[in-house]
Amino acid sequence: MQQAVHPIPRNRHRLHALATIAGLFALGGCGGTPSTATAPPRPHDRVALALSCPDPAFADAIEPMVRSWEVRTGAKVTLARTAMTPTDATDLAVIPAGHLGAWAEPGHLAAVPAKYRGGEHPIQWFGFLNAYGDRLVEWGARTQAIPLAGDGFVLVYRADRFNDKAAVADFFIQFKRPLGPPTTWEAFAEVAAFFAARDKKPSLPPLPADAERTFDLFARVASSLDRPALSDKDLDGPNKDAERLAFLFAVKDGAPRLRAPGFTAAAEWLAGLHATGCLPAGAGSDDPAAALAENRAVLALMSLDQLAKLPRENGAVPTRFGLAGVPGARRYFDPARGAWAEAAGQGGNYVPHFSGGRLGVVRARCPHQEAAFELLAEIGGPERGAELVSTPGLGAGPTRVAHLDPNRLLPWLGYGFDETHSKDLQEALRQYVGQPVKNPTYGLRGPDRADLALAAGGALRKLGTGAKPGDALAEAMTAWTAIDTKTPAATLRVWRQRAAGLN
Repeated sequence: MQQAVHPIPRNRHRLHALATIAGLFALGGCGGTPSTATAPPRPHDRVALALSCPDPAFADAIEPMVRSWEVRTGAKVTLARTAMTPTDATDLAVIPAGHLGAWAEPGHLAAVPAKYRGGEHPIQWFGFLNAYGDRLVEWGARTQAIPLAGDGFVLVYRADRFNDKAAVADFFIQFKRPLGPPTTWEAFAEVAAFFAARDKKPSLPPLPADAERTFDLFARVASSLDRPALSDKDLDGPNKDAERLAFLFAVKDGAPRLRAPGFTAAAEWLAGLHATGCLPAGAGSDDPAAALAENRAVLALMSLDQLAKLPRENGAVPTRFGLAGVPGARRYFDPARGAWAEAAGQGGNYVPHFSGGRLGVVRARCPHQEAAFELLAEIGGPERGAELVSTPGLGAGPTRVAHLDPNRLLPWLGYGFDETHSKDLQEALRQYVGQPVKNPTYGLRGPDRADLALAAGGALRKLGTGAKPGDALAEAMTAWTAIDTKTPAATLRVWRQRAAGLN
């Protein structure tokens, strides 16, 4: 039988003595003189900063980080959930990665101090993925932003449909290969067409209603069709060519490349999805998570913010949803030969495309730039960055190599998958960033980004309703030419070169 625990004996005389001694120390020591010691000054006492973060969810996520930094440094930060404007009093801001050129080109931003990129700085710049630590934070050969969050896309498919025995048998008879998550865009179209014909209804969500998202999908497909994936060795020596860094525009003259072979093939791919009945007709929700959950789609390319919307049962995402990496391409256009080439390997030719994520920037006129950069370094540092990645509602993709370490699965458990599928998610994102590929492509980054994306996306959306690929690309090219006429040709060339990571 368990014995009762007796109360700890207390000596009231000893307690009284201790209280008396404590009182003497409180009065300033044995001499009884009151203490004049004060807390040491904090590094940014009485410094006031105005921070802009127009994304409410992201602002909610970083606010505790900001308040903690305030306490340690003595600064006072006003956090506004509105977008920064050229004439407001904002000192620092969180902006989409594609908006850097619009702020950096006119000279509105301060350059990140060189010490931040040093090996001893707490931000550990060396740990950033190349896309975020170099290209996306640079403009005009200057580092003008701190990476805060990346983007990320994965392929989501209905594993229960892919495991159906009758479907597996029929697919093998038709294509002479096993039915599985597609590893190339060509296979994606074949699988989508197979299920559309089998179910006699569309197998994919509608094209995004937002023109910029439609253009982003088009660019992701074109990325792996437009060029071979190159390594560091491929880009060195006599093969080194700045045009290999170009994507949407040529580097030499800034001319649009929307009629290049890879882009034409991407437009034909989109048109083919309509022709085979894979895309729904008419208006409707374009949410891929809802389409998959409601059996209106069998597979879909999804961003991380969309992935977080998958339904949960008993607190977890059901195992009927499978995860795979973004597809590559069976063939690609080889500019060195001026001809199409077949890709080696089952995964095809995969070239990453980066167009999202968030950056932290400091205004050139900010009177307290040192404090502002320190705050951004706090938010984008290793510890806080891991917190942001592990918050699924933000759609914050990996910015650091450590986020993709197989031994660090914890940040990805928040998406609600079981351990096996969480590992699939991390592996899909590891494939997504494609670290060995040294010539990834990037989305629009210049000051005219918004106008160009809206015009091209609007034209390309028509491919989902039967427009011919040549007509849609011609409309997009005409619109881009009209937009370009608003800016001097010499200025446009500078924008295109800086967006490509040059000068």
